[in-house]
Amino acid sequence: MKARLIGVFWWVAVSAWAQIPQVGTPITLEVATWNVTWFGDPSYGPSDEARQQANVRQVLEQSAIDLWALQEVANPAAFWALLDSLGSDYEGILGQNASPAVTQRLAFVYRRSVVQRRRTEQLLSEFAEAFAYRPPLLLEATIRLPDTTLTVIFITLHLKSGSNLDDYRRRQEAAQRLKNRLDLLYPNRPVVVLGDWNDELHGSIISGLPSPFEDFRTDTAHYRFLTETLDAANLPTWCGSSSTCRTGSTLDHMLITDELFGAYEESSTDRFTALLEAIPGYVFSTSDHLPVYARFQFSRTAAVGEALTREPWTLHLYPNPARTQVTLRWERRGHAAQVRLWDVLGREVARHLLPVQAGMQALTLSLEGFPAGVYLVEVCEGGRRLTQPLVRLP
Repeated sequence: MKARLIGVFWWVAVSAWAQIPQVGTPITLEVATWNVTWFGDPSYGPSDEARQQANVRQVLEQSAIDLWALQEVANPAAFWALLDSLGSDYEGILGQNASPAVTQRLAFVYRRSVVQRRRTEQLLSEFAEAFAYRPPLLLEATIRLPDTTLTVIFITLHLKSGSNLDDYRRRQEAAQRLKNRLDLLYPNRPVVVLGDWNDELHGSIISGLPSPFEDFRTDTAHYRFLTETLDAANLPTWCGSSSTCRTGSTLDHMLITDELFGAYEESSTDRFTALLEAIPGYVFSTSDHLPVYARFQFSRTAAVGEALTREPWTLHLYPNPARTQVTLRWERRGHAAQVRLWDVLGREVARHLLPVQAGMQALTLSLEGFPAGVYLVEVCEGGRRLTQPLVRLP
């Protein structure tokens, strides 16, 4: 009994003394992705669940990072206990899986003073196999900084692991499905996609094959992987069994859309290597992945702040979701207008031409004959392009 008490005291003391370096600042937005390795599952990952939870809590609290995307949350009760221990300054969202056989979930944890949730959504559940039955989790949030308020969409994912051709093809399909969805529904929105992509950028972990994410990498006008430099330098984010994380693979990535290119603070993306020293036995006690973080500074240029703080939608649809018909409402500016409806494959399925008009416009469209699914409504008028997703119910 005495030996056990000494061991418990030693662990509590180490946890209390460990100092996690502060990454966040009061005037910038810091976001991070972290695979927390079977968090809360006593059968897999770190064997001491209480120690893992205490270490994760310390990192979230002391780093001052505003938003965390977490992967491999394997026990919902452990996740909610983590949130309770963080107190009222934090809020979290836990995703759902597409199969009862898969216990790992996606999650967000964020500081309420900076990140205010607008809505959440589980994306692309209809392609569950491609996403390893862990469909991406979307959080649309209002970001409040001292001199900036804006709306940003965050998406976290955890793609299929493994090094055989089927694993590769599923990662490739998942990336293509995600890009199609972003291109279709969020062409003008600031989006951050962060998570465990389970492959590399400058070539696949499968020798001789290109990265399964080439569609994103080659569309440089609209997307940018902030982890390109880490990948090019062969800096692992998955450590495997290396206690120093000097071997492994660069599997954890962060992708942004062009609306955030100007706000990203260059060279701020990095692995949180300080955890290897701050937390004793980090790789075995906490996670075999290192967090990856990045910083955004919206106040550096007024143009960026002004562009992002404008109300993102001036096109309203109701009802949405809809079954038989939907009404569009927007302000006309004295030009002819064109209204088009696109399906998820990017095909135009309907078009309406409207004469010159000024003032509020209400247009009702019939949905009879259209299959159930997600569509994009587009209005073009006088050089303006307004879009809004529409869900057609069966």
